[in-house]
Amino acid sequence: MSIEVRRTESHELRLAADTTRIALLFPPVDDTEWEKWSPGWEREHLSVSAWDGDRCVGHAGSFEFETLVPGGTWVPTSGVTRVGVLPTHTRRGALSRMMRLLLDEHRDEGKVIASLRASEAPIYGRFGFGLAGEAVSVAVEPRRTGPVRGAAPGSMRLLTKDELLAVTPTVYRRAQHRPGAIARSDFFWSRVLKSTIEGASAEFVAVHTSPDGVDDGYVLYSIAWEEQALADNMGTCTLIDLFGASPEVELALWDHMLRLSLIRTIQAENRPLDDLVRNAVPDRRGYQVRRRWDEQWVRLLRVQEALEARSFADGPSVTIAVDDPWYPDNCATFHIGAAGVRRIDEPADLHAPIAAISAAYFGSVSWRDLIVVGGVTGTTEAAARADVLFTCHPTTWSGTFF
Repeated sequence: MSIEVRRTESHELRLAADTTRIALLFPPVDDTEWEKWSPGWEREHLSVSAWDGDRCVGHAGSFEFETLVPGGTWVPTSGVTRVGVLPTHTRRGALSRMMRLLLDEHRDEGKVIASLRASEAPIYGRFGFGLAGEAVSVAVEPRRTGPVRGAAPGSMRLLTKDELLAVTPTVYRRAQHRPGAIARSDFFWSRVLKSTIEGASAEFVAVHTSPDGVDDGYVLYSIAWEEQALADNMGTCTLIDLFGASPEVELALWDHMLRLSLIRTIQAENRPLDDLVRNAVPDRRGYQVRRRWDEQWVRLLRVQEALEARSFADGPSVTIAVDDPWYPDNCATFHIGAAGVRRIDEPADLHAPIAAISAAYFGSVSWRDLIVVGGVTGTTEAAARADVLFTCHPTTWSGTFF
């Protein structure tokens, strides 16, 4: 029997959820779990599933948000999530068809880029996604790292439960300055702050306020006491969010964290590659990178709109020919310079598949590196010009997993 790929009906969402969980090595949901997770599935903007008769054998979903691109513009984005195919039905084209239907619809709606967090790295390149931003997991020892140099002046306060949803989202938006940051919905915030609001664990939000009274950064963290017999017992801390409107504010937030009493280790699963605090403490070995990982994969759905939305640094222009086998109107040669972007009918300096220009779009992936590894064709001189135009600081980082 052939596999049917279509939109998921509302009454089929639990079947789709079970399929996705099994594909990702989790058991199906029970009634209690479904009551907890169903609101998220019901709020999903688009759910596409694959069916073998009346059996759901695959799923790919998405929701809508905006992504910050170099220069400060927020662009409409398709957030691809909950992707999986049952092991009995892999390699039969179901995933390709689901992804095509999903991206076609979002592109028709005007989404400029698609973004996802991948469970497996090799999968999404064939759909035009490129690795556009990485992150690190770290362990920090406060006894070795403090005090922090360069921290912004101001004060810190812990939010009460009643303040959490009123204050934190506003400060988060104010603090976004890195390419790849995403706008978080009200529903997302209700999930992020659920444990803090309920108070079931020792989880807190501390806000930094500037001398002129503006809340310009916050840190969300949890703490726990480690009790070991005949040991020097102390606590551990898990850093969940840390966002500041400027590097100096981020350092002030780190200074607060490193001064917490009785904490032996601070662990964070998602920090930027160029986390400034490493260079702002006396002993940088107290900030240990445990793992470097691929944080966000990006696909340009509308290439010209995406290029026009971001800014470029001063430097000699470059021409890039884009090849997109899915969307012919993305296949064009673009003249790119500090003054802007335009289509041209001339030979190109660089030839880039859609996955390559998607990887380089935020400015953290080098065009020269893409040439060296065979992802792009052209001269290293042209790649050097592209790197000057595209590269931006700080590096790409979202800090949000979905």
